[in-house]
Amino acid sequence: MDIKLKDFEGPLDLLLHLVAKYQVDIYDVPIVEVIEQYLAYIETLQIMRLEVAGDYMVMASQLMVIKSRKLLPKVVEPQEVEADPEMSLLNQLEEYSKFKELSEGLALKHDQRAKFFSKPKQELIFEDTVLQEDKTVMDLFLVFSKLMTVKQATFKQNHTVIERDHYRIEDKMQELQVQLEQRERLTLEEVFATCQSRNEMITLFLATLELIKIQFATVSQATNFGTIVLQREASCHT
Repeated sequence: MDIKLKDFEGPLDLLLHLVAKYQVDIYDVPIVEVIEQYLAYIETLQIMRLEVAGDYMVMASQLMVIKSRKLLPKVVEPQEVEADPEMSLLNQLEEYSKFKELSEGLALKHDQRAKFFSKPKQELIFEDTVLQEDKTVMDLFLVFSKLMTVKQATFKQNHTVIERDHYRIEDKMQELQVQLEQRERLTLEEVFATCQSRNEMITLFLATLELIKIQFATVSQATNFGTIVLQREASCHT
C-alpha cells in the first residue's frame, strides 16, 4: 500500500508552519524548540525511508549551527562582529511569510475571476492522493515525529528486545479498530504506548493514516501543541 503525505513547499514552508503554531511574532518564537521540531521531522522522514530533498538537509545543517550557538555559554571577551545566522533566518521567514500571503491572495482572486469566464472542457487528472491537504493530518505527522524521537532513546536503552522482522499494516488497522470500538477515543500517546520497535511504530502510524483515509477514524487537536486525539467516526458506530 502506497501512502503519500502532502509535502511542504520547501524548508521555509515547514519552518513557517512550525513558527505559526506559537501564534506570536516571528522574532519572538522559541527558536531552539522550532529547530528541534524541524530536525525531528527530518529524522522521521529518513527513518521511514522517505526521500528528503537536498534543500531540507541544507536547512537542517544551518539550524544545527544556530542551535549550537544558542546553547553555548556566552563569551564575555569582545569579539569581531559577525553575521547572526538566527536573525538572518528569521528575516528570511518574515519575507517568505509576506510573499506566501500575497501568493495566496492572488490565487484567491484568480479563483474568483475564473467563475465569470467560460472555459473549454478539459480533462481533469488527479493524482492518487491518499490524504488531502489537511492541517490536522500534517500536525499528526509532526507529533508522531516527536514521539518517534522519544521512543528512539527508549529503544536504544532496551537491548533485550528482539525486533520482529515484519509488521503488517492490515493487522495494525484491525488492532486499532478493536481499540476504537472499545474506547472510541485514543490519544496519540496511547496509540503508540505499547510499541516495542521502530518498525512497529512506523507500521502503526501508517495504519492510523489508512483508517483516516477510509473514514473509520478522525484526528482532532483542540489547541496548538495540544493532545491529538484519534476518534472513531460517528457513522461507524454500531
